[in-house]
Amino acid sequence: MPGYTDVKETQRWPRGISAYFRRTAFGRNSIKNGTMMNHNAVVPLSVAMGFAILTSVGCSSRTSQPSKTEDGLDKVSLMLNWYPEAEHGGFYAAREHGIFEKYGLSVEIVAGGPNAPVAQELVTGRVQFAVGNADDVLLFNQQSANVVALMAPIQDTPRCILVREDSGVMSLDGLAGLTLQANEGRPFVDYMRSEGLLDNVNVVPYSGTVTGLVTDKSVAIQAYSFSEPLVAQQEGVATRKLMLAQAGFNPYASCLIATRSYLDEQDDVAERMTKACIEGWQQYLQDAEKSNRAILADNQHGMTLEALEFGATDLRGLCLPGEMDIKQVGKMSARRWQELVKQFQDLDLVDKSMKAEDVFDASFITSTSADTSAETAAETVVE
Repeated sequence: MPGYTDVKETQRWPRGISAYFRRTAFGRNSIKNGTMMNHNAVVPLSVAMGFAILTSVGCSSRTSQPSKTEDGLDKVSLMLNWYPEAEHGGFYAAREHGIFEKYGLSVEIVAGGPNAPVAQELVTGRVQFAVGNADDVLLFNQQSANVVALMAPIQDTPRCILVREDSGVMSLDGLAGLTLQANEGRPFVDYMRSEGLLDNVNVVPYSGTVTGLVTDKSVAIQAYSFSEPLVAQQEGVATRKLMLAQAGFNPYASCLIATRSYLDEQDDVAERMTKACIEGWQQYLQDAEKSNRAILADNQHGMTLEALEFGATDLRGLCLPGEMDIKQVGKMSARRWQELVKQFQDLDLVDKSMKAEDVFDASFITSTSADTSAETAAETVVE
């Protein structure tokens, strides 16, 4: 069975603290021994208050020179936004294939999970780098955690709406009359509603399983393209993925992120880390086998090689959409970030004062690694 799907959110949090927790606090269900395990991540108020206090006194992490290994490598930590899985494959490839060492780094990969405190760990300096989706980055900054994305391996979001192949639904504007299991309060749901895609759609809370879809062709569910489709396939049901990216909601995914203060003080380490991760993703997209076995060893929550192989195959199209060359892995454009910021402002998820240049830094993505296109390079410059 594949790895994980989104866990049901039990409530819509107030704007003040909901943004940070939408992705990191509410994790995903895991599938273990063929059974969906519901990790209901109820965030204690003390945790939320702790983060609010942290942001109120300023979120600049205190950095110092990284410690060294006996071999002279700089020691840093990379925190994942969930349990290790295919969407982290390139980071594992950098570790397993000696790419981090090539750049003078010794990187500890720290698994996330339900309630993974990614922003807190970054702003307090307990980890130097982390993985987060572009929408996370905006929401973290909305809560005064001044983090920036350094590279974006997954160009097209894996977020999709999954329907049965025999439902007759071919696109997101054809959902009328269906029941959609999706979590209200998620940015993608807000976006779909604003675009009229949920008109005459019965939206109900996501159950955390594909059961409704399997038993009733009038049911659609929120999904990740490299997860739920395999579950349904193993249940004998053919499905169709309706990708949110095709409807205009397309945050980068699995971005390498760090705090602005860390970049200011450790730009050399950040540059080497960015380049190493880009090369790691290039490696993973060409040969995932060794990295997948390492992920499987680090994931004790029901992950399988079949799911990782399925994920790696699906990710290739998401990381290299269209005619994109593998040398461009990790690229980011100011236009994409500006569009996302504008969408979130229109949805009242972030302040009108937020700017794209506040949330990403493409200066470490060089022509020798991730970008050989003059046109794309120009896009990374914020006007």
